[in-house]
Amino acid sequence: MSNAVLENRPAVPEEIPTFTATLVIRRFDPEVDLEPRWESFDVVMGGTDRVLDALHKIKWEQDASLTFRRSCAHGVCGSDAMRINGRNRLACKTLLKDLDLSKPISIEAIKGLPLEKDLIVNMDPFFESFKAVQPFLIASSKPEK
Repeated sequence: MSNAVLENRPAVPEEIPTFTATLVIRRFDPEVDLEPRWESFDVVMGGTDRVLDALHKIKWEQDASLTFRRSCAHGVCGSDAMRINGRNRLACKTLLKDLDLSKPISIEAIKGLPLEKDLIVNMDPFFESFKAVQPFLIASSKPEK
């Protein structure tokens, strides 16, 4: 039998480091704007946060009119696709800490589709092309029961 004395102390979770990120977002509201404009937001974020978390924080705490798509938040659905620092990425999969935080993070809607509002594009042309290409298997016969 051990002579060790167990202390009953609550575990202290390690603190997640925080930092300020500047997001420069290309905004467009068809009811107000003639052309898209850039708007800057500063947000305090944690080391495990993703671009989608920063967008939520801006929407909930700074500007409720910010408009973007999101769904599963796990990189499966692709609904939060956008251009982040000039590259097409998923906001839910892009860690803020992996970006160069010494300069503003630019965020804009993906290119090649009609812009509807802020970070939302009209996906109809994409789905029409998708249907025309038929990127899936088509059975030549009906399955047996």
